[in-house]
Amino acid sequence: MKDHPYLEKIACSCGKEYSFQTCPVNDGCGMRINFTFDLEKVREILTWEELGVRKNNPFVKYKELLPLANSNEYYSLGEGNTPIIHARRLGKKLGLPNLFLKNEMINPSGSFKDRPISVGVARAKEMGAKTVTAASSGNAAAALSTYAAHLGLQAVVFVPDNVPKGKLAHLLLLGAKVIRGRKREGEVEDPTTRLLQMAIDNYGWTPCPSFGPFNCFQFEGTKTLGYEIIEYSRENNISFDKVFFPTGSGGLLGGTMKGMDEFKQMGLVNEIPKPFCIQASECPPIVHAFEKSKTPDEVEDWMKKYQTIAGGLADPHPWDGDAAIHWLYEGKGQALAVTEEQIVTAHKLLARQEGLFAEPSGVAGLAGLIVAVERGMIDSSEQILLPITGLGLKDTETVNELLYDPIFASFDELDKLKNNSKW
Repeated sequence: MKDHPYLEKIACSCGKEYSFQTCPVNDGCGMRINFTFDLEKVREILTWEELGVRKNNPFVKYKELLPLANSNEYYSLGEGNTPIIHARRLGKKLGLPNLFLKNEMINPSGSFKDRPISVGVARAKEMGAKTVTAASSGNAAAALSTYAAHLGLQAVVFVPDNVPKGKLAHLLLLGAKVIRGRKREGEVEDPTTRLLQMAIDNYGWTPCPSFGPFNCFQFEGTKTLGYEIIEYSRENNISFDKVFFPTGSGGLLGGTMKGMDEFKQMGLVNEIPKPFCIQASECPPIVHAFEKSKTPDEVEDWMKKYQTIAGGLADPHPWDGDAAIHWLYEGKGQALAVTEEQIVTAHKLLARQEGLFAEPSGVAGLAGLIVAVERGMIDSSEQILLPITGLGLKDTETVNELLYDPIFASFDELDKLKNNSKW
């Protein structure tokens, strides 16, 4: 495998260093291997002019900043390049005329997870892997199964016992081997990550979950979201003040902020938005760490029992919490926890004001924005961005529980209903 001409350093948080040819997906220490790119060298090539003529394909457009030996279109299924929508109706309701939505639901498997996982699976292919594996509540498993099928690899995914049927059907149709985690007697935590580690240790499968410490390559894929935000800002003369990230393990916030900061270091932008970390109050370990001014290395597991409709955000062990905390401090951001009721309110509001059918996990950022507005943390003139991270069709069971049953009616009954004040 050839060397990577734009990588300056590859080093694990534990102190071990690697060359590009020898870098593993992880070194077993439980920490993440980090990539530092030679941004002075990259900036000589990746100018605004060059970006303007390249294809809108992340594997091609940002190839110098991805940890792949041969970044090309073959790896892609059309992920990235998602639209940013001016949410005029929703913004008017919230008193925020400059509110924008980044629609990540149109990625190939229906969530932002396609960005990191596509890079992780591409690297596995380059390394000669035959089987890739992950533990996931749904979206990362779908992304893994999608790209494994595309590149001819076998996917084995460990999912919770209560995984929504829609997500389960998606995985099975893609040809993944799906294992529903069964808890040991007396076990409280979800067993999927334990099973994942045992499979890696015993079978040599290549891990590719959306957890940086398990696969360092996939973490770098999320940076493309940050690059696109900066590009949109320049093309539309918009300077986003804040980005509200729905947050589980911390990879979305950490990866996106790293991408925006790389563009800043390269002189492509002067300032980047402040991050807001939004977690479900049932399971908010990163918010808890931020409120207690913990360092990135001091983020603790969430040990309390929890139950949330935002299942994709329920990560009691925040694998990339260190990166999230780092960028919250570095970017002068904030962290908020939102209740189940607030998530439900935001879920309905987004659908009815902007016509976007997201899953509950994907709208937690909006719930956090509403809280921030109520607390006076947002000025009405600020330009705000919300990534909408996952498609609602993945979890229709949860959505159905939040809504009323459709009304059955003949035409005569319909006429009476239409004239009813409750219509």
